[in-house]
Amino acid sequence: MSHQHASFKVNTAATVYKDESTDSEVTADQLPVPLNWKVLVQPHQVQMKTKGGIHLPSVSKDNEEYLTAHGRIAAMGDLAFRDRDSGTAWKMNTPTAGNRVTYGKYAGQKVTINGVRFLLLNDDELTSILPEEVEVTAYLAT
Repeated sequence: MSHQHASFKVNTAATVYKDESTDSEVTADQLPVPLNWKVLVQPHQVQMKTKGGIHLPSVSKDNEEYLTAHGRIAAMGDLAFRDRDSGTAWKMNTPTAGNRVTYGKYAGQKVTINGVRFLLLNDDELTSILPEEVEVTAYLAT
């Protein structure tokens, strides 16, 4: 493929990514550079304590993480959301670094950078772009 591509896209505005369960943090310039069609997403972190200060059991955290597969795009490869053969951008609403997105609950490669958890996904594993004001919660059938 000899077509031109933009360089990889990273949310570089002095962004710091934190992992509340380990109190670890990593800056945008410390993130791995996704190659080709890969997208680096920081999964949503489940709160382990209620607003009233009650600590939740780890099973609640596991259920919430499992049932709400969403997070924020930290970086994108230079071919993300582009045609595999021609390199032209997809003709659709495509996410950018910083967007909140959903993905399949088993999708992606788990990567931990300096104690902060991320997922490395193919661009076609993302399933939707979430508006900022939308809250995603677990849906349990009764």
